[in-house]
Amino acid sequence: MYWFYSLGEYSGIFYIAAIGVMIWSFIVQGRLNSLIKKYSNVPVASGKDANTCVREMLQGNEIYGVTIDYIPGNMTDNFNPKDDKINLSDTTYGKNSITAVAVAAHECGHACQAHSGMVMFKIRQIIAPVAGITSKISVWIAILGVIIMYASKNQINEIGYHISTIGIVLYSVVFLFYLVTLPIERNASRRGLKAMQEYGWVSGDQLKAAKKVLWAAGDTYAVALASSAVTLLRLVLMRNSRRRR
Repeated sequence: MYWFYSLGEYSGIFYIAAIGVMIWSFIVQGRLNSLIKKYSNVPVASGKDANTCVREMLQGNEIYGVTIDYIPGNMTDNFNPKDDKINLSDTTYGKNSITAVAVAAHECGHACQAHSGMVMFKIRQIIAPVAGITSKISVWIAILGVIIMYASKNQINEIGYHISTIGIVLYSVVFLFYLVTLPIERNASRRGLKAMQEYGWVSGDQLKAAKKVLWAAGDTYAVALASSAVTLLRLVLMRNSRRRR
């Protein structure tokens, strides 16, 4: 029960938010899995596979030097800006399904972002390695500060407060990463859907299906953002409730 009461008078609000995000996460993941399965066996109207579509999209945006490679796994697709490579997974590489083409076009959208000099994309690339480190240590630092505050008095209590604050600041980088990532992912999906329509890879109904898949995938980043916000709130409430004046 300590963790409940350690959040102070706002503990009820926090747990309602946390449960809400958890339920939302289950719904989003379930819908995404259902859509992926549903449209993974439906070929696009043009019959073109994901690799061909990526090449056409790159050429249409006058982007050269980006390579296409295979990466093991399901839905492990990604664009690596360091080596200018679009990696397509088992469910995408060489496949001509609505899901495969949509996912490939989305990843190609990231390549377009990188080569067009999109500011937010550049910001995310700077934040990403820092967020990767702070996500592993920030929460523990914040909790350590709270423990020190709980077990001490006077000056040492203040030291615990400041240690906890450092942890919160570090975790804020994680929150910022997801805050920047969400609009980048939505933008990549819009670019991909625009290409699917302009290059005639899909029919009108198939374009709607592709949008459902990509928006459901993007919703996972919205959930991640909400989850990081709830975690940040928890750390702040824990620190503030344990400070002894």
